[in-house]
Amino acid sequence: MSDPGRQPETRSRLWKWSIAFTLMVIVLAVLRHWHARPTTQPTQVSKAAQAQLPQPAKPPAVARKPEIAQPGGTDLCGVGSVSLDADDPSAAYRYVGALSKQAATRWLSALRNSDDYRARAMGLFLDGKITDGAVQSMTEPTREALVQLAVGTGDPAVYAMAVNACHSSDAADGACQQISLSAWARLDADNAVPWLLVAGAARARGDSAAEAEAFAHAAEAHKTDGYNDSLYAFAEPAIPQDVTPLERWYFAFELLGLESITREPQYTVAGQHCSAEAMQDSGVRQQCETLAELFVTHGSVLLDLAEGAVIGERAGWPIERVNGLRQERDALMQAGAQAVSAGNEQRWSCHGVELGNAFMSQRVRLGELGAAQDLLARSGDTVQDLARKHVERTQQLLRDARQREAKMPTDAAP
Repeated sequence: MSDPGRQPETRSRLWKWSIAFTLMVIVLAVLRHWHARPTTQPTQVSKAAQAQLPQPAKPPAVARKPEIAQPGGTDLCGVGSVSLDADDPSAAYRYVGALSKQAATRWLSALRNSDDYRARAMGLFLDGKITDGAVQSMTEPTREALVQLAVGTGDPAVYAMAVNACHSSDAADGACQQISLSAWARLDADNAVPWLLVAGAARARGDSAAEAEAFAHAAEAHKTDGYNDSLYAFAEPAIPQDVTPLERWYFAFELLGLESITREPQYTVAGQHCSAEAMQDSGVRQQCETLAELFVTHGSVLLDLAEGAVIGERAGWPIERVNGLRQERDALMQAGAQAVSAGNEQRWSCHGVELGNAFMSQRVRLGELGAAQDLLARSGDTVQDLARKHVERTQQLLRDARQREAKMPTDAAP
């Protein structure tokens, strides 16, 4: 899940831009806006996600109005039209968060008391992340409880959450001493992700022999799963049955944002180990090609497909195959983007909420990549046309982002 070391900023920013154009991570464009603004409070977690397919069986219940409610022009499902700051892209998100706080508290309580280990782990993992309007650091007692659950159950996904909780904080002592990347790798031996993280940790401390050994294990694995795209799937069954459709969509929105900022390190490690220079060695090239094949044939997220194409090209794959994979990736991203037919300004309307909740049910069932492939298959467009639209849309989004950044005060620049 989380990188044990710090990634180079330029690499991290590059990946975040690539993620931002997938169907569930338009979130990051909003995240960047808030990270760039000066704050005196913890960074606001602004998120976004997209959707399709029908789901809610009953009409939306009327949400409770917080004190900040005012009549106005933004349509919120079950609430009506409210007045919000037109220049603040996250105003509606924060407003809905205030509406959903009570339901979120009940959701967390249900998760913590669940008989399902992964749901219980999510209750601990989400503590301080979905009820306060900002991501709070995990407390030591909560972290210790998560670690104890991971050690006691031996469940790979729970263990991955505990590793993330420990490596995303400064908690070098206490309960975190009971877990390690190497233990996760042994527990989840046929999964390339923990082995790649072990290789990255070895690389960071300059241990080339340990890095090579761990990478060899990654190349022999038959799956690649950081469990990041499953956070909502683990937590969704415990959502109280009486929540409004608006609240349910807000919860999904939150979890998608958290998923988007708890992934990436395995790709950084793979890209570094499989550099063009390193693959001059035939043994390394063979291992990297095997890993690339794993990414593109058994990956679960869009970044698997993207990184597989990058490494495959370095390994000497035919350019036709590489270009085809890139075109497929672009088409999948565009298919996801087109599912946001409600548009940003209508994301919290009943139409947008219905689309969002419906898509999330597909994503729980099929996973990130599977849901995107389903959208592509049902889009009625060719891969070539969707890929072209994605390129055009990406260019427009980048132009818009640069214009917004240019308008920011100089002291708010990233």
